[in-house]
Amino acid sequence: MKILLCCVAGVTSTLFASKLKDAALRKVSDVTVWSASEHAVEYSIDLADVVLVEPQLKSSYEKIKALAPEKKVMLLSDEDFKNFNAIKIFNDIQEELKK
Repeated sequence: MKILLCCVAGVTSTLFASKLKDAALRKVSDVTVWSASEHAVEYSIDLADVVLVEPQLKSSYEKIKALAPEKKVMLLSDEDFKNFNAIKIFNDIQEELKK
C-alpha cells in the first residue's frame, strides 16, 4: 500500500508520515508513506494508492482530488491530524479501500 500525505510545507507532515507508517506496519507488511507539498503533489500522486489531505488544505481538496479521480483521496479531520491519531487514520484508510 502506498500512502501520499499532501501538506502545506512539509514540516509537520514528515513526522506524521512516520507515525502513520508505524501504525500501518502493525497491520500490513508492505507500506510506503511519504509527504509532498500541495505544489508538488501532482508529481507523485500517480504513485499512490491513497492520498491524505491535511486539514489546512481543505480549500484545495477538490483540486487535489481532480488530479487523480481514480484514486482514494481523503481529507483528514482537524482532530485526527492535531492528535496524530495515526492508528484511527489507517483504520479509516482500510475502510475506504473496501468501498
